[in-house]
Amino acid sequence: MRTLPVLLTRPRADALRLADELRAAGVQRIEVSPLMRIVATGPLPELSGGIILTSGNAVDTYVELKGPKGLPTWTVGPRTADRARAAGLDVQGTAPDAEALGQAIPETAPPLMHLRGAVARGDLAVALRARGLTADEAVIYRQDGIALTAAAADLLRIGPVVVPLYSPRSAELFFQACPHTAYGNLRIIALSPAVASASPVPPVEQAETPDGSAMLRAVLRYFTTMDG
Repeated sequence: MRTLPVLLTRPRADALRLADELRAAGVQRIEVSPLMRIVATGPLPELSGGIILTSGNAVDTYVELKGPKGLPTWTVGPRTADRARAAGLDVQGTAPDAEALGQAIPETAPPLMHLRGAVARGDLAVALRARGLTADEAVIYRQDGIALTAAAADLLRIGPVVVPLYSPRSAELFFQACPHTAYGNLRIIALSPAVASASPVPPVEQAETPDGSAMLRAVLRYFTTMDG
């Protein structure tokens, strides 16, 4: 059953990384059709303390905008932390989601700037200020929608297809692009309860924790269930 196709709709760089991991695990059919293009909107604000990066897209945009290295940094998810370290940032801590990070950052942290996309859930800076920390936010990129490729549209029409969804925004874009007549073909893998709630098709699997490694395991777990 690992011949069942997987449709990856993440921004291209993330989708290609995931495709490599899936192929290494024996998944044979993968179609990459990004539904979101990350566009830097910069410039960066003045950074006098620490920064918060809640996604790999934020890290990549920070690097693209030539952000300074060495700043104390807090992240969501271990993969974001790894990318931040690779970018030369001093990762002080990480948490599985933004809500948890808002409670995990210590009161001794320097003034913080949350560098985020135009579409985001919650308000991390407000949560930190409510705890007495100095925190602000700046939008440094936007998430533009892209149409499905013809090959992806064919997969949805022809038969069952596994679709990992990583955010409520990606779920929204996907179901805007996916015809209702194809809903019965979808095998949705959701990153989190928030993503599951944004999907009109109930997920067949959900990641144990909201991070990339857990999502990879969730996709492979579904294939193992089908193989069993």
